[in-house]
Amino acid sequence: MRPIFLLMLTIGILLSKGASAQQYLNLSVDNDLYFGLDRYYSSGIFVSTGKLKHEKEGAFPKKYVHWTLGQEIYTPKKRYTQDERQFDYPYGGWLFLERAIEHYKSSFSSWGISLKIGMTGKASLAPFFQNLYHEKVLGLPDVTWAQALPQRFHLNLNGMHRKRLPIVDGLALMYELFGNLGTQRMALGGRLGFLLGNAQVLSFLGNPLEMQSKGFGVYCGTRQEYRFHDYMISGSLFNNDAPFVLTSIPYKNSLEAGLAFYGKKWRALTLWNSVSKDNERQVSPRHYYLNISITRLF
Repeated sequence: MRPIFLLMLTIGILLSKGASAQQYLNLSVDNDLYFGLDRYYSSGIFVSTGKLKHEKEGAFPKKYVHWTLGQEIYTPKKRYTQDERQFDYPYGGWLFLERAIEHYKSSFSSWGISLKIGMTGKASLAPFFQNLYHEKVLGLPDVTWAQALPQRFHLNLNGMHRKRLPIVDGLALMYELFGNLGTQRMALGGRLGFLLGNAQVLSFLGNPLEMQSKGFGVYCGTRQEYRFHDYMISGSLFNNDAPFVLTSIPYKNSLEAGLAFYGKKWRALTLWNSVSKDNERQVSPRHYYLNISITRLF
């Protein structure tokens, strides 16, 4: 974690020099290791940067541009066997680059679109980084990565709409609608939750530049999603060349609870997730992982 944080800080300092618009650098990490687990959606690492691209003089609408480099890793519960009869999840890695454009028509409402391009399989570098971390940090044997999903290029188009509805001072309701269309995932879904505190709820789940003052927020909500296709479980829509796949459960539901602290230049956020099963073969009825995010504004 320390080398990644130093790299993040160095890049941020370089970005801040000569910048004519507000910018940020964010490191976000998903992991189930905090709960003594290492399975299913095992980990995700995302490095993002973005800036205010356009605004009317001191007012809305505003336009932001975001870039994200991300990697996700998926593994079965039994990581040291090569017997696929014991697998309850396919091995899979997903490395992508995303460019997003986000529009705010007011401080209460935003919509955005993004394009993700990336690779699954060995080109995702998931087997390399997972086993390097297991060996050097945890002192564990290599994960087998047997019958892993093959190396393929993917392209996803994504859209979202978020809105904040103030209830009383210090309490707001937020909803989000989102969709994915592509070879890696096709889905529709929504999120609904409450935020207690003086932090902006859209900033809690989205754009770090929205919240520019000191504050805090406690979030509690749910995420509902229907996935028409998920390459990380069922393989390609166009062929059957994956050595091991499972039938996906299309409907997903998640419970979320989190805490965020905002400073003038720094933001720290943590979000607990409890996710329903992705396929019927999964041994555990729900999967837990924690997101920790650190943001620096420039």
